[in-house]
Formats: sequence, structure tokens, C-alpha cells
Amino acid sequence: MKTGCVTFLASLALALPALVPATTGANAQVRKDVSEYAGRRCSAPPKGSGIILGQFSGVDDSPMVSMDGIVPVDRMRCFTNLSECKGWLYTMQSKYTNAGPATVARCIKR
Repeated sequence: MKTGCVTFLASLALALPALVPATTGANAQVRKDVSEYAGRRCSAPPKGSGIILGQFSGVDDSPMVSMDGIVPVDRMRCFTNLSECKGWLYTMQSKYTNAGPATVARCIKR
């Protein structure tokens, strides 16, 4: 009984890394040093252009003290690589989700 239990636990310990999907370095870390104004302003580029389109739509607290509402924040930027776009999304979500969750936050390769 003891040897069977030890054998089972040892085989489980060896097989566990194969069962759990590994997180790649690109997915595990998001650049946190990307400015809100990174990339370049653009309208939707044509499909097949290879440009990464970042879209963010959320809300922020109104800058006017007398107004007690929220202000929509809509941004679209073009990037040359996906890591910069994901870093930009991280920055946007960090700055503009105090008043509510973002409705659109994505990076699309066109």
C-alpha cells in the first residue's frame, strides 16, 4: 500500500508539468513602460497590412468638480509589434477604469 502510494505521487509529480500548460514569456509579461500616447494615431488599416490595431473604449471620472458624471474615453492607435500594443492596453486600463470597466480593450493584427 505504501509503495503504491509513493509510486503514484512520484509519477504525478513527474507528469504534472506536462499536464499544466506552460505560459510563454510573451504572454506572461506585459510591458508596463508604454505611454498612453504610444504608437501612432490612425484609422482602421486595411486587412493584410500587418499593422497591429489597438482599440480601447472605457470611462473616466469627469474632470469638472461640479459635474458628477463619467466621461467616455475612446482611443485607437496603430503599432508595429504586439508587445507594445499590449503594454499600451495595460496603461489605458490602469488609467481609465476607475469609474467602470472598459467595454473594448483589444489588439488586432490587420
